[in-house]
Amino acid sequence: MKHFTNLAMMTILALLLLVCALPFSAAAEGSAAVSVGSASGKAGDTVTVNVDLTQNPGVIAMNLNVNYDEKQLELVGVNNSGVLNGFNSPSNYGGGSYTLNWEDGLSTTNNNGTGTVATLTFKLKEDCDKANVTVSGKGHDAEVNAVSVSGGSGTITNTNPTTTTTTTKPTTTKPTTTKPSTTKPSTTKTSTTRRVTTTSTYTRSYNEQNTYPVDFEVPTTEFVEESTTDLLALWESTTEYLTTMAPITETTTEQQEEESGTSLSKTKIILIALMACFALIGIAIIISMVRKSKG
Repeated sequence: MKHFTNLAMMTILALLLLVCALPFSAAAEGSAAVSVGSASGKAGDTVTVNVDLTQNPGVIAMNLNVNYDEKQLELVGVNNSGVLNGFNSPSNYGGGSYTLNWEDGLSTTNNNGTGTVATLTFKLKEDCDKANVTVSGKGHDAEVNAVSVSGGSGTITNTNPTTTTTTTKPTTTKPTTTKPSTTKPSTTKTSTTRRVTTTSTYTRSYNEQNTYPVDFEVPTTEFVEESTTDLLALWESTTEYLTTMAPITETTTEQQEEESGTSLSKTKIILIALMACFALIGIAIIISMVRKSKG
């Protein structure tokens, strides 16, 4: 009996909860759906695309946002079909987007109509290939409950797209020919009609004891026929010399004999002085020994 009573109470409680949830269920958000048609044409043509309301839970207001690629398409016209009341959309087109708006503020009942709600007219631009047109939005019913809108997408295709062909001209590289240089033996003067590079070696003597060889390369020079070029003069005019020479002292035979004689005289004087000292010391020793013997 007690078990039966508990079961009855639970059943009554479930019924009460169901009854209380009905108003909230009725006020829950509805869902609408739209679809977008497709079209095709050539650049410069105008085509129409339909926007259809395929599912409508009941609305008195709806906003649909139309988006397209303005680099490929130009929106040139919008036509309201009258399925929804209170059409109020801007008359200017462009910018890649457009808003379709319906607001039936005087209505107390929802509009449940379906079908084509608007027709969009587009012009295909020169760069058009294949462009998408998408529509999404939202709305509300007479009780100001939100109505979501499931969007759709259509395609406008260019049946004769512009094809750009890029031609790349091959690059031709001319082979490089290097003319071998000609080296002539050492010479002072030369006469030629060709452009040559000559390397010459000269030796200069600054005095009898020191000789300084200098190697240089004459710059490439273009000679004129029957002209004579003095390479030594060219070398002297274009070459800078940075020569540091140690001071050189010339010594003659007479100076060497005088220096030898002077050194010999000094040696003799020193020897004589030493001998004199030894003689004095010897004399002193002898005198000392004589005195001791007498004493």
